[in-house]
Amino acid sequence: MKYSISIIFFLSLLFYGCSNKVLVNCTNNNYMSKNNINPENNYENRRELKTTFSKTDFELYHEKFGLSCSELLIDYFYCNICFNSNENSLTSYDGRAFNFKKKMSSIEITNECLNLISGMTMGSNEYSEFLKNIK
Repeated sequence: MKYSISIIFFLSLLFYGCSNKVLVNCTNNNYMSKNNINPENNYENRRELKTTFSKTDFELYHEKFGLSCSELLIDYFYCNICFNSNENSLTSYDGRAFNFKKKMSSIEITNECLNLISGMTMGSNEYSEFLKNIK
């Protein structure tokens, strides 16, 4: 019995614990992504945003930056976006998930993502560089 429990534990670690990649189940037609990653990112992945909104909802322009919400998050802050999801959440490079309220607009979700990212170790550098280059 001890032997079989040990094998199950080992296999669980092998399949789930050894990957630094964040996996998100999302269909291609509801997913926006790019291949570039932050060169300082040891996890070699991108942040994952799940949202209840559609792609069209994230085409709204963010007044402060003059970019669409999706462009801002995908191109400048290394986020993939899974649209039409059952939740609003951001998963960081290291796999930590941050849940947002259901009753938020796409602009509010974008602002919340920027607030979270700017407080993260690599994200604070990304945000500072973005602010320098956007002006």
